[in-house]
Amino acid sequence: MFRVMIKMRYTRIFLSFVLLSAILVNESVQGESLSHSGDPVALAMDYLLSDQKEDGGFGSNSEPLSNIKDTSLAVTALAAAGKNLSALAMNGTDPIQYLVQNDGELGNLSNVEAQTGRYVIALVSAGLDAGDINGKNYVQILKSYFAPDGEVGKENYLWDDALVVMALAACNESQSIEVKGAADHLSRLQTAKGGWAWNGGANGEDPDTTSIILCAIISGGEETSSEVVRKGLQYLSSEQNDDGGFSSLGSNAATDGWAIMAIQAAGQNPEEWKVGSEDPVRHLLSLQKEDGSVWWKSNSEGMSFEWTANMIIALTGGRMPPVIFGGHRNGR
Repeated sequence: MFRVMIKMRYTRIFLSFVLLSAILVNESVQGESLSHSGDPVALAMDYLLSDQKEDGGFGSNSEPLSNIKDTSLAVTALAAAGKNLSALAMNGTDPIQYLVQNDGELGNLSNVEAQTGRYVIALVSAGLDAGDINGKNYVQILKSYFAPDGEVGKENYLWDDALVVMALAACNESQSIEVKGAADHLSRLQTAKGGWAWNGGANGEDPDTTSIILCAIISGGEETSSEVVRKGLQYLSSEQNDDGGFSSLGSNAATDGWAIMAIQAAGQNPEEWKVGSEDPVRHLLSLQKEDGSVWWKSNSEGMSFEWTANMIIALTGGRMPPVIFGGHRNGR
């Protein structure tokens, strides 16, 4: 009789476990955020690593070969999460070596200023000296992109300005004449609503451009208590949606990632940017799929490789460039 009772007790425990498991699986199928069922950053890193190619570099899942842009994104994100990049060799070449060996690719890319800025952020994130890469001084190359009025590269395009400023800040050049001039130039282009337009116009501001500009000017030394930053954050707040995410086009991972980085660069906690019970981090995590990728929207993948890399930075280093805001430098 005693054995029967014990057997019945364990049977009830087993059935309870099966029922609980079924409930959890059902919730996951219905779209429950992966933050509740696993480490979202670890899942995201696994997704990026699944796109590493045989030459040690990275290319998005739609690209058969590695390229300098995707490798720069992956290196910055993985370094921000503390990953040992030197241990990720494929056929004897790790991602850091790929970046060094393939810097010639930069000259073949459109908008070389922005691409070089992204590349230098990756180099510094990996622990390299951007002043000596294959005999090239990328700090001086970045400085050569500045016009006398502080503008960088293409006229009427602010993203290259922001990426070059952040790259120089990562190289400990935030006090340089070039960075100060660029920060002043960008501040003058702030719209009456407090945001920035991608083309530097007096209107047409958007939360993506506003976020990257905030990251840039703060990395360049702008005080987080300044009027420029205050107005920028006020504009971002006006673009937050009921689901906690950002964008006038409907909340999406691209805008969420940059907004989270800007909010944290300004010294604030994005999880406290509440709309009801929702916040930007919660919304961003809701866009992560079972394979770890982060989609643009729940039903639209977009450039998932880039959004996934940005999510890792947003949830670890927390802001851009992560190497000057407490992120990891990955020594060799």
